[in-house]
Amino acid sequence: MSPRPSPVPDWVPEDLPKAPGVYQFEDAHGTLLYVGKSVNLHRRVRGYFYGGGPDDERMAQMLRLARRVRIHRTGTDLEAKLVEAERIVSGRPRFNRALKNRANGWYLQIDWSRPFPRLRVVRTARRSGARYFGPFRGRRLPAEIAELARKAFRLRTCSGPLRPDARGSPCLQHGIGLCTAPCIGAAGLNAYRAQVREAERALEDRAYGWEVRTRLEAERDRRAAELDFEAAADLQRRIDWLDELELRRDALERPWLERSWLIVLPHARPGYRLLLPVARGRVLERQAAPIPGDGGGAGTVPGAGAGRLAGADAAAAWREAVRDACYAVRIAELRAEPVFPPEELVPSLIVTRWLEEGRPGGQAFDLDRHDADEVAERVRAA
Repeated sequence: MSPRPSPVPDWVPEDLPKAPGVYQFEDAHGTLLYVGKSVNLHRRVRGYFYGGGPDDERMAQMLRLARRVRIHRTGTDLEAKLVEAERIVSGRPRFNRALKNRANGWYLQIDWSRPFPRLRVVRTARRSGARYFGPFRGRRLPAEIAELARKAFRLRTCSGPLRPDARGSPCLQHGIGLCTAPCIGAAGLNAYRAQVREAERALEDRAYGWEVRTRLEAERDRRAAELDFEAAADLQRRIDWLDELELRRDALERPWLERSWLIVLPHARPGYRLLLPVARGRVLERQAAPIPGDGGGAGTVPGAGAGRLAGADAAAAWREAVRDACYAVRIAELRAEPVFPPEELVPSLIVTRWLEEGRPGGQAFDLDRHDADEVAERVRAA
C-alpha cells in the first residue's frame, strides 16, 4: 500500500526549522504576498496545507498564488514580531491586513490654533500648534479619558468652529452643568481657554490633578455649609470624574514609553545576543553581539570566520558592543521629537506590550538606572 501523498507542495522545504522566526510567501515572479511569524516555523508553514487548507478564502487565494516561501529565523518571538512588522509596513503585502493600518495609532489632541479648542481623539499627530497625548493602542482608552476630562473641566463637545452668539440657545450639556457654554458667551474666550489649559495640565501632571481635586473639595464643602446642596452635588460629580481619570493615569504617563531601555535577547546563532536599544519608546536598530563564555560561538568575531577572541579580549568586545548600543540610545534621546512619527509607532507598541507582559524570553535594563558596563556584566553573569 503506497503512502498517502503529502498535501504540502514541493516548493515548501521539508527541513524548515522548528524555531521562532518570520516566513513570507511569494508568487512565481517574486512578488510578496503575505508575511507571518511563528514560534515554530516548521509547524506553522506546513500547517497551512493540511486539513483541506485555510477556511478563510483570502488566505486560500494567497496559497493558490504562492510558489515560494522564504524564512528568517529569529532567537525569540519578540524579534520575530518586530521583523514581521517591518516587512509588512515596508513591503505592503497584498494579503496582510492586521498591521497595515496600525501605523497611525490613537492620540488625544488639544488644538491650540483654534480659539475655542476641543479635547478630541484623532488618528494622526501632525497638526502644528496642537498638543498631543499618546500614542494609544486603540481608541477606547483615549475616548474614555477625553470624556472624563471634558466632564470634569466642563469643556465643549460640539464640533466645528465656534462663533459665540449671545442670542443663541446653548445645548443640553450646559443645562446639566457639563459645559460653560462659550457658544453664547457665558464663558469668554480667555476664560474658556483657561479651562482647557487646566485640563491639559491635569492630564500631564498628577500633582496638578490632585491640586484641582483639593480645590473642588473645598468649594464643595463651602457650598454644602451654605446649604446649596445642588451646587455641592455638581462639584462632587466633578470630583468623582477626576478620581476615574486618576485610575487611567498610568496610560497617560506611559511609564514604558518615557524610559530608555537596552533589551537583551537570545540570538538564533549560538554564543550571540541580540541587543535592542529603545530610546524613550523609540525602537532603534538591532545588532547581534558575541558574548564570551556562552558556549558554541562564544567569543567569535563577527565576519572573521573561525577567528576567536578569548578571555579579556572577548569580554572587552562584548562591553564595547553594549556601550555602542547605549550610546545610540543617548543620541536618539537628544534628537527625539515629542510625538512619534507613524513609522516608529508599531515597533514601539510591540516592545511596550512585551515589557508589560513581564519580558518573556529576555532581559530589559532601564538605562536611567543602569550604565553600559553594569548591563554588560549582569548579562554575562546571568
